[in-house]
Amino acid sequence: MMPLAAVAEDSTYGNSTSPQGTGDPGSELFDLINYNIGIYNQNLNLTPGILKSLVGDEQILFVITLENGGELYAWGITEAAEFVEFEKLEALSDKEPSVTVRSDESTVRSIIDSSSPMQEFNEALKSGKVTVEDAGLLQRLMLWAMKIGLADLLI
Repeated sequence: MMPLAAVAEDSTYGNSTSPQGTGDPGSELFDLINYNIGIYNQNLNLTPGILKSLVGDEQILFVITLENGGELYAWGITEAAEFVEFEKLEALSDKEPSVTVRSDESTVRSIIDSSSPMQEFNEALKSGKVTVEDAGLLQRLMLWAMKIGLADLLI
């Protein structure tokens, strides 16, 4: 979700659809996120520096509560803020994330569909609709700056 918000104002970003629909809400949402991660990677040079620092080199567990009551788990690995791996997990595994990002399906879709995904992500973070756990000190400081609006000056 953080990286997805960083696609800046790419014209295809907010209107993108999943390239593969399976009928399963979790799979469809994963495909949509995965597709947008590809766009994020292509537009990494447009990503705000504060977000690049936040994403950096991480092993990220995404936990998304689905509208049907289930949960979607995804695992991402970033190097220099670029996603080098992103996969759907069938269940929580023994993987040790450096950061866990939690949200719900409607919030994730709102961020993806927004014409201003970074602003939408900031609002979701401020309202608690997106939470970031296990962040390091520098990440916690950047998240704090985003929550109180200081990051708006830097983005």
